[in-house]
Amino acid sequence: MDTYKVRQLRLAALLFMAALVLVSLWLNNYLLAAAGLVTGLLFLLVVRSGAGPAVDERELTIREKAAASTYAIYAGTIGLSAVLLLLMAGRGFVFLEALGLVFAYLTLFLLALYAVSYQFFAHRYGGGDEE
Repeated sequence: MDTYKVRQLRLAALLFMAALVLVSLWLNNYLLAAAGLVTGLLFLLVVRSGAGPAVDERELTIREKAAASTYAIYAGTIGLSAVLLLLMAGRGFVFLEALGLVFAYLTLFLLALYAVSYQFFAHRYGGGDEE
């Protein structure tokens, strides 16, 4: 990754962290502010360490495996949480229905984004229905 892209990512991460901290402090949600700062600093650390000159095949394989496992864990967890929250909403916990719906929409968006990006990369790198 070149230095220009690293600067852009750092600036975007810093702006997001600042906005998240300001909103969470305005809402008196100090846990969200702390979580946002820790996550942002970890992201900046990863971006900084990835700013080396070249990436070998081992590094690319590690990144692909990490992205695939992150997707699988996140999609499964957020989908299961959506179902559980919606089931609990039917038992009298009405305020959890909104959270369950948000999780359900996030899961659907994630699955749709994965499907679209898979088709894009399959077409770009020679995959597809042509045999």
